[in-house]
Amino acid sequence: MIFLAASIAFSSSGCGIQDWFALLSCPTAFPPAPQPDDFLPAEFTNGSISSTPTGAPPYPYNHTASIVELPGGDLLVAWGAGSFELAPDTRIVASRRPAGSHEWSSPATLADKLDFADANCVLFRDDADTLHLYYVEMFGDNFCLGRSMQMDSTDGGATWTTPRPLLDAVCILLRNRPIITAGGTWILPAYEQAVYQSQFWRSADRGATWQPSGKLFSIPLNLQPAAAQLPDGSLFALMRNGSNTGTMLQARGDACGIGWSVRERGDLPNPNSGLELIRLRTGELLAIYNDSTSQRTPLVAALSTNGGESWSSPKIIADGPPQLSYPSAMQSADGRIHVVYSANLTHIEHVTFTRAWLLQP
Repeated sequence: MIFLAASIAFSSSGCGIQDWFALLSCPTAFPPAPQPDDFLPAEFTNGSISSTPTGAPPYPYNHTASIVELPGGDLLVAWGAGSFELAPDTRIVASRRPAGSHEWSSPATLADKLDFADANCVLFRDDADTLHLYYVEMFGDNFCLGRSMQMDSTDGGATWTTPRPLLDAVCILLRNRPIITAGGTWILPAYEQAVYQSQFWRSADRGATWQPSGKLFSIPLNLQPAAAQLPDGSLFALMRNGSNTGTMLQARGDACGIGWSVRERGDLPNPNSGLELIRLRTGELLAIYNDSTSQRTPLVAALSTNGGESWSSPKIIADGPPQLSYPSAMQSADGRIHVVYSANLTHIEHVTFTRAWLLQP
């Protein structure tokens, strides 16, 4: 059984009247029309990314990767590397693959708070080609003792600004990148760790300030949302199940991410693990997730042509014990789909495939 209504999502934020006024002024805008398929041949490749940051000892723990394409075609992947999850030496590192190359650089440290962990990084390239790194900086030994931070780069990740707070909140964590709606609103998926409730923060000034939606209460619990905008302008999200009942949850929201409704998706399994959702240029939704109710393997991809109502048969992109988890995906300028994920929490893997490969029987 699941409980949620849009009114709950408004009132739980403590600013319901303001939200209603914001909803009334929400601009009506629609995403660009779907583009034709790139007609790339069926293709699939995979490989590992180095797990030893430059100037640092080899780290046994490598997890929560995020991938982005830079102007010019370079790929950049960032993740958390350390002795173990939330170890004091856990830092955010990044590796680059130059355009036209198949080799990844040795990872370099991007963020490292002395004596405390840095975790859950998100790479985000905005529509002005500014690169943003969002992550959680710990000031204690559990995830609720952490705050979200931000660094920016205007030169493709060569140099970065000094870290500064992103959201005015503690215990609010990130997992998946923001989206920019057709109306220009930035929507940042987030969640409260203490109670496992998703929340969508929105910015009307390109990330300078953020306002939260109400928290999405449900049974089963939900967290780590990934969002996309649909052709009608509304928002769609898939969420991790925090109650170990074996299925995903989905949320549908207005074009500004203010009001949301939630329901359980019995047709989409989830073993209480992170997932990914992106909108392809064809207008289709792509979900990357673990096709299991209890194990973080295999890792699969599926397409939806009707705004998340139904999904294609899942296609395995990685298989094997004990876990292949926390995917991050994007579609590059050449039409290929890139996915990075954590393999057994020890190293980061990168796979590339085409839509034609995904649709093969």
